[in-house]
Amino acid sequence: MKRDLIYLFLIVAAIAAAKVTAQTTPETPAEIRPQHIEAGFTKTVHILFPSPVTYIDIGSMDIIAGKADGAENVVRVKAAVRNFAAETNLTVITEDGGFFTFDVYYAENPAVSTLNLTVQEPQPESMKKPAAVGYPQPTAPASESRVLLREVGREKPATIKRMLSDIYRQNRTDVKGIRTKKYGIGVEVLGIYVFNDVIYMHTCISNDTNISFEVDARRFIVADRKLTKRTAQQQTPLEILRVCNDPAVVRGHQRQRTVFALPKLTIPDDKVLLLEIVEKNGARHQTVEIAAKELLDAKLL
Repeated sequence: MKRDLIYLFLIVAAIAAAKVTAQTTPETPAEIRPQHIEAGFTKTVHILFPSPVTYIDIGSMDIIAGKADGAENVVRVKAAVRNFAAETNLTVITEDGGFFTFDVYYAENPAVSTLNLTVQEPQPESMKKPAAVGYPQPTAPASESRVLLREVGREKPATIKRMLSDIYRQNRTDVKGIRTKKYGIGVEVLGIYVFNDVIYMHTCISNDTNISFEVDARRFIVADRKLTKRTAQQQTPLEILRVCNDPAVVRGHQRQRTVFALPKLTIPDDKVLLLEIVEKNGARHQTVEIAAKELLDAKLL
């Protein structure tokens, strides 16, 4: 009887030990299968994620990847080298803990230019198109996408967008005398406004020549007044928050208006705000000087 109890005890102990071993044995890691995407040298691919992106990593310098300006959940991908041969990869982590990995291949004309990961509803069979195995299909109409725009100070992105649109539509001239004109190209500030600590600047560029003016860059810079015509040193670039109507080309004898949204800004009297417009493949660059007083006199919207 005593021996039977010993055998029973040993059997129970063995079963308990087996359960503990099973619980402590690590599970086989789950494999995350990458999606296949294509990147072009002259075309940009945009990927929409379901929540704000917090981390981006590229496998090689053959591609460029980064968050789209002002958008928290949109990543743009482009080839940095034409016709790169080797496959590379892209990894993205989102704020809600999502982990996304992509294998990136070169294509002169990517099959998918916008990949929407914000919706998971399947498409009707009539909307699906045949594709190579492993390549993503567009997941939803553009109307279903949700771009999460970054808040600007105390202001909501939707409000800034509305303000920009209203200023552009009303097309008022509330400021005079802030202008420059060289080589037949004129740049003028038509109005400076403020609402909830966001500065709105209504500008105009005119081309009185027969040669198109291609815009390579527009930038705002805070500079020392005495250095504005002499050197580019001691200058601080200012972030452009949003833009309404940003034309790449102003054709001959045409006029184009642009409204910029800028962060709250005041500067001392010995500094100025410069609006620089650089011509692409040309020398007709323009610089408009905006005095500190003009910013202080910004009209309240």
